Amino acid sequence: MDGGRRDRLRAAAIRWAVLVIGLVVLLAGVGYAMPGWAVAHGAGDRGVFTVTREAVDCGRCVVEGTFTPDDPARPALARANVMGHLPAARLGEQSPAVGYQGAVYPPGGDGAWQRGAALAGAGLAALLLWTWLVLRRRSSSATVRPDA
Repeated sequence: MDGGRRDRLRAAAIRWAVLVIGLVVLLAGVGYAMPGWAVAHGAGDRGVFTVTREAVDCGRCVVEGTFTPDDPARPALARANVMGHLPAARLGEQSPAVGYQGAVYPPGGDGAWQRGAALAGAGLAALLLWTWLVLRRRSSSATVRPDA
C-alpha cells in the first residue's frame, strides 16, 4: 500500500471515529441532562436513600442502595443508581433523595443537568470538528491541481 493511500485511510478512520464518538457523547449528555433538569425543577418522588453497598477505597464511586419514597403508594427502588453525590456513603446510612425514572438524585438534582449539558456540548463540539474535517477534505479534493 502506498503512502498516499495509507494517509487517506488514516484520515477516513479519524473522521469516522470523531463522528461516532461525537454522536455517543452527545446522546449520553442529553440522556443525562434531561432527567437532571426535570429533578432540578421539581420532578420526581421525595424519599430516603439507604446505602446497602459501600464503595471501598473509591472516593467518588457510585454507592448502591434502596430508595424509599415518602409516598407509601409509590414502589421502592432496590439497587438504585445514584446520579450525583449523596452524603450517605457507609452501609446503613440514610440521606434525603429524589427518585426519578429509576435513578436517585440528591434533592435539587446536584447539578446533574449541568454536567449532562457539558457532556452534550462536548459531543456537539466533536460533531462540529467532524463537519469541518469533512468539508476540508471535500474542498481539497475538489480543487483541481495543475499537472507539474
